[in-house]
Amino acid sequence: MSSENTRRAGRPARVWARRGRPADGRARLRPLHAGTTRAVRSLLSERARPLRFAVTGGLAGLLQLALLALLTRHGWDSILANVVALLLSTQANFALSYLFTWRDRRPHEGTPPVVFVRWAAYQGSVAGTALLNMLVFVATRAVLPPLVASAAGLAVGASGNFVIGDRFVFRGHQVDFSRNVGHHG
Repeated sequence: MSSENTRRAGRPARVWARRGRPADGRARLRPLHAGTTRAVRSLLSERARPLRFAVTGGLAGLLQLALLALLTRHGWDSILANVVALLLSTQANFALSYLFTWRDRRPHEGTPPVVFVRWAAYQGSVAGTALLNMLVFVATRAVLPPLVASAAGLAVGASGNFVIGDRFVFRGHQVDFSRNVGHHG
């Protein structure tokens, strides 16, 4: 490979990949990431938000199930173990949601207060769906193994979590009521 292919216009070297051979037999080179850029942009688009939600929720759900399995294996009562696993996985889910699922709705200014407000709103919003999750778990654990009962609870709360997160917790445009105080028109 010539130095032209490893450094261009004073920019750092890139990894280049072969893109087939034209009739003259010379290999054409392109940046290795060129084909993935469109896929990444597509994954980060507004339309792909439900997919990102499913991925982050799936990871948080797997974390909850893994913690439940670990705690019950160490002799914890399954209800207490599920509560602890749910609380811990909920915090992981908030972080993933803020950083990945609704990443385009993060503010550029005032981040620490906004993160705290969103975290608090998230805790309130998932309290209802967590209660529903636990009710399904308690109701089904008599007839299902604990992991299956917990997965059923996860499935029941997922759609509510998406709607609440999308419309309230991570909404795109926050209204600043303090600017409108005393102004009537």
